Amino acid sequence: MGDHHRMKRGGLSRAAGALAAAVICVSAASAAPACRSDAPAPAPPPPASEASASRPPVDQALPGELAEGAEQAFGLPIPRRMKVRARFSDAVFAVGEIPAERVANYVRTRVLAGNVETGPAKTIFSRATVKGAPQRMLRVEVVSRAHVSELVVRDETRPPAERGLSVEERWRRNGLTPDGKVLDPTRLE
Repeated sequence: MGDHHRMKRGGLSRAAGALAAAVICVSAASAAPACRSDAPAPAPPPPASEASASRPPVDQALPGELAEGAEQAFGLPIPRRMKVRARFSDAVFAVGEIPAERVANYVRTRVLAGNVETGPAKTIFSRATVKGAPQRMLRVEVVSRAHVSELVVRDETRPPAERGLSVEERWRRNGLTPDGKVLDPTRLE
């Protein structure tokens, strides 16, 4: 083997040492004109390790962030660590051993709410729509119960009004007269 493969006592070969010296000289020469100009020197880009540490890969959640699960409630994804306990035509109930604050923050990033009420044991998102499915009006409740959190999603979307009905016919279909009185009081029982 030739001398170019041997290492000096300092750990670098002669060729590597010469290359390092050339890089230092070129760097110093290119920085010299910047010292004389009045414009501020641009900030160096962050090292690759810092840039990648500031944002997670696309398929990972941030620390403390809940991941979406496979189940949904009227377009709202249920967090992965929660289980659906009951599903009805107008409501979905899910529970999980997650702090209620984290569940509320999860919901907050996924809905647009007309009103948000926050209390020590419950957060309510009223007149909410899911950002990806705005056609439904929801009421989302995050309730803290002992060591679990409960997520209640209610569909409060009103059915579309029937076309072609007069005001009087609409009142009658609801059992009332146009002035708001009950048509048949015996049917109230």
